[in-house]
Amino acid sequence: MFATIERSCESPISRRFALRPLWPCIYCSRILVFVLLFHSPPSFAQVFDPTSASCSTTTVGRIPINDLGTGTYQGYEGGVYPGGLNQPPPVHLAGGLAMADQVFPRNVAGGSDPVNGRIVLLSIGMSNATQEFSVFKAMADTSALKNPQLTIVDGAQGGQTAAIIANPAANFWNVVDQRLAAAGVTRQQVQVAWVKEADANPTAAFPRHAEVLDSEFVLIARNLKMFYPNISLAYWSSRTYGGYATTTLNPEPYAYESGFAVKWTITRQINGDTALTYTGTNARAPWLGWSAYLWADGLVPRSDGLTWLCDDFVSTDRTHPSPSGRRKVAQMLLNFFSTDTTAKGWFTAGGPTSTDPELTTSIPTRFSIAQNYPNPFNPTTTIKFSLPSTVETSHATSLQVYDLLGRHVATLINEPKADGSYEITWNAEGLASGVYLYQLEGMQNDGRMIFTRARTMLLLK
Repeated sequence: MFATIERSCESPISRRFALRPLWPCIYCSRILVFVLLFHSPPSFAQVFDPTSASCSTTTVGRIPINDLGTGTYQGYEGGVYPGGLNQPPPVHLAGGLAMADQVFPRNVAGGSDPVNGRIVLLSIGMSNATQEFSVFKAMADTSALKNPQLTIVDGAQGGQTAAIIANPAANFWNVVDQRLAAAGVTRQQVQVAWVKEADANPTAAFPRHAEVLDSEFVLIARNLKMFYPNISLAYWSSRTYGGYATTTLNPEPYAYESGFAVKWTITRQINGDTALTYTGTNARAPWLGWSAYLWADGLVPRSDGLTWLCDDFVSTDRTHPSPSGRRKVAQMLLNFFSTDTTAKGWFTAGGPTSTDPELTTSIPTRFSIAQNYPNPFNPTTTIKFSLPSTVETSHATSLQVYDLLGRHVATLINEPKADGSYEITWNAEGLASGVYLYQLEGMQNDGRMIFTRARTMLLLK
């Protein structure tokens, strides 16, 4: 039995970043776990003893993934992104910035509406997620930081595990529709999601249970794009500390190890898995990235000082967050969305609908380059920029276009320009769909660089 199942699941399970049929993977994975538990030696499964977990379990001796760096856990490298890093690779970051540029106020049908439109940030997850996100929503809605055209909707629901919501026919998605309607918004206005998920009562050994979770995360990401066609970004968080848990719901080591599942899903997209394509007419998922990584080793401070107290979890199971635990996660989310380079532009006040004042004055006082318009575009787009008045009568000005591999695509300007506001139209006829970068450089006549700024744009054919 084991050999037959393993062969049928070889592509979806054993080759972590290979393309694969997704639904068969989920069912095969569960069957395989069953076989391992009941027909394999005990070493294949991890047995949780609730009597060993209590408020005295203040550490489990594991290094948070974001502090692990190039070190390894059971042979798997640390860092929330590939290479032991905690920042997305430059190309993936550029893609995220390009997708963030597509987040703008939309009407109920999804069309642009700078005056009355809404941007919807939607949470997806289970009980811990809704408990934490509801506090974040209350915190954000009363914050002066928040974009007044941003509507935050808590779609997470108790008991709705990753295995359940990976199914697009799950009632979970109907309830989300009801919550959107109650908030006065539609599917077409959902442009950003926050996802925190897990599976209940895991038993399989690492990495098997994390591989199953990874497969479910891929399906959830695809569901997001299927239900919300204008979604651009989906940010994921990990579980919190599970060392105090008194039930088998999601204790250690599963809480810690599930963070690797998030990393692997995001890494799939970074590595070009077509099941998670986020650009072009065949996009199947939003851009995926980390939001707050939430795990810390109990009372052992993380590099940023994060710890988890026993009282951060309710006494009934020491798994669900108490009011203090909810506030802790909510504050981390607020810090992330208001400072992250892919998020702050649409999350904060004066976000994507604001106009650069330097592009509307007759005598600019600083260098400035605006987001191209339209964006996405096909095949022409307009780029506006301004050059300030200085002691020099002109600036050596360069406006170049590159692809995400850093290859030069086009020179739009490379000549001295007097101070003032400019606009140029670029025709990308003959180029493939994708994300491109345009970079403005201003130099003094002696060749000394005094300004450089790059933005991303999306060509869709």
